[in-house]
Amino acid sequence: MALSDNIKTRRTQLKMSQEYVADQLGISRQAVAKWESGKSRPTAANLAELAALFEMSVSELVDPEKEKEEQRIKEEKTEEQLKEKQRNAKMLIGRWAAVASMNGGWDGYSSGLYSSNKLYWMAIILLGIVLLYITSRDMNKKHKLEKFQIAVGGVMMFSIFFLPGIIPVENTGLRYFLADIVTGICIVILNLKYWRYIWKVK
Repeated sequence: MALSDNIKTRRTQLKMSQEYVADQLGISRQAVAKWESGKSRPTAANLAELAALFEMSVSELVDPEKEKEEQRIKEEKTEEQLKEKQRNAKMLIGRWAAVASMNGGWDGYSSGLYSSNKLYWMAIILLGIVLLYITSRDMNKKHKLEKFQIAVGGVMMFSIFFLPGIIPVENTGLRYFLADIVTGICIVILNLKYWRYIWKVK
């Protein structure tokens, strides 16, 4: 649709007369009539004032179809960003849950301090491994592993599965507690330095 048609259509929608528009812009009614007939075009300043009077942007007044397309693209982009943040939130939670499941499951399975049902603890460990696999695959698509990250991750896994058995403390509960502290420190480091940037939620 031509600019002349856009001006006339919008003026009509707002129930404004040519005289009213001309008075608001400080020009003659004939000037407005020429704009609407296509015999002349408003200056940049007039166009800005006209758009403000019509409660719309200049680009929307000049080319409403283009404006609609740009708005549609913007909305789609916003929707995609929202979906990405939601997905990232799930991955971040999944990563924390993976470590917590493996750590808690192994503590319960190997310490003998809790339920004697080994299958129960094995199921929790398996859940953690599955979550670790899923989140690791997603991480590899977004981020190249760094040496420090690998080192901290290795220490974390060691503290989960091996450290409780080699800490020179007789009290079993204390040994697992100390190992859990090391695991927690590793998790905090990985989250602060890597995870929260790989899976951005803000």
